[in-house]
Amino acid sequence: MSLHRRGALSIAAAALTGGCLGFAGRTCDSGVTVDAQQFDPIAELDGWLVERQQDAAAAAVENDGARLATYGVAPFREPTLVRHDGAFYRARAAQVDTTDIPGFELSAKWRSGHTPTDAELVPFEELPANDRQAFLMAVPDRPKAGLPVKKFTVLNHSVPYPDGGDGSVLIGNTTWVEWENRAVRVEVPGERTRTMLRKTYEVTAERVAADETAFRSHLAEEYLVDLRDVPEAQLEILRDARGDDIHDECKPQSDALAALRDRLAGASTLPAPYPEELYVAFDDERYRLSVQDWTDQVSFAPSTVSATASTPSS
Repeated sequence: MSLHRRGALSIAAAALTGGCLGFAGRTCDSGVTVDAQQFDPIAELDGWLVERQQDAAAAAVENDGARLATYGVAPFREPTLVRHDGAFYRARAAQVDTTDIPGFELSAKWRSGHTPTDAELVPFEELPANDRQAFLMAVPDRPKAGLPVKKFTVLNHSVPYPDGGDGSVLIGNTTWVEWENRAVRVEVPGERTRTMLRKTYEVTAERVAADETAFRSHLAEEYLVDLRDVPEAQLEILRDARGDDIHDECKPQSDALAALRDRLAGASTLPAPYPEELYVAFDDERYRLSVQDWTDQVSFAPSTVSATASTPSS
């Protein structure tokens, strides 16, 4: 029986015996959780990718490869599945160059309803290209529809100027920029403050499926673990773990859970951009499945008991 189903019994037993009640109602300090969420690879694929990743993959598909420069992390986990024009691709990004770039500190501030009365507004579109790039790297992306954002502040955000700032309007000035119907106050000191590392990646894309049906088949062939024929005790664990609930056991784990984990050992987790979970089938449905060990670290003091949040150990 999983812990969430025996919670009331555990609390009663702890009260009667003077036992210690663990974190979140657990009566032990280590265990295993199993979580299963229904999974539609088509519906979830686009939601995990950001626009810049989609754009890089599209460029690689259309041009038989593309180069992408970034000042942050690599554009893709290796590899990443993407969709473009109805087909599906495995995108990869290999680092091919690094360059030191002059950096400046940009600060920006906006308050809803506040417009300067004694300063000229410079339309964002009229800024030089180097200023536009620096501004967009520092200023928050436009808010999602329905979210009432009233203000934002950016302090000393490092931004690159590959040309050293030649022709910049923002460097060395306080400038009011009209952007997305907002009057944004921008300050950039005249002196460069640091060097930023620009990384260049070669992005390639290999087609793995021509349409949704072929893509579902590809993902199933590569990653799906069929659990429809496991013993009933293992199926009960999986059913217990699906939806809004989880299956939770104290260690030592049950024989059924140990056998289920043995069956799953060696199975490949889903590729990026999906979460790194297993793709499984049971009861005529498909799920993303995670199995994690956890440990509660409990400390004792006179008349008090405190616990940290459980931390997965694998």
